[in-house]
Amino acid sequence: MTISLYDAVIPSQLQIIASVRKLVDKAKAHCEAEGTAPEEIIGARLIADMQPFSYQVKCCREHSLGAIEAVREGVFTPSLAAPPSDWAGLYEKLDEAKAGLEAVSEAEMEGFVGQHMEFRFKDTVMPFTAEHFLMSFAQPNFYFHATTAYDLLRERGFKIGKMDFVGMPRMKRS
Repeated sequence: MTISLYDAVIPSQLQIIASVRKLVDKAKAHCEAEGTAPEEIIGARLIADMQPFSYQVKCCREHSLGAIEAVREGVFTPSLAAPPSDWAGLYEKLDEAKAGLEAVSEAEMEGFVGQHMEFRFKDTVMPFTAEHFLMSFAQPNFYFHATTAYDLLRERGFKIGKMDFVGMPRMKRS
């Protein structure tokens, strides 16, 4: 069986972006129902030296649509911009990712195959082909940050489970 680069990346990222958006919905609803200040969740960390919930959501956008944008340019440099500090900013990041990923065509993705791509940050330069960057760097980072966002809410007692992370799988159509 042959699978395209598009099929290996885009549908799964759209699935998880939708799930992370629903996690933000649950976090916002929790704050409203419990009278919790939004910054308690938006700024929540698993441990002091880890980035907050807002950063995890920001990085879901960076390692999905941001990775595609970087492949188009031939270089990925992590954004040092502060993560959103409110619900609207978190939704904006996820909605940008969804819209941008939906606009990517299979033909464009296949055109990336074999293209030179670099990760650059400070003195670090890592050369990739576009497909290896997307599959071995961007995609693992994407799942790491989505999982960490889920874990932050779970650790705080949110009534969420595996399906809240997995979202809607792509099932066979009859």
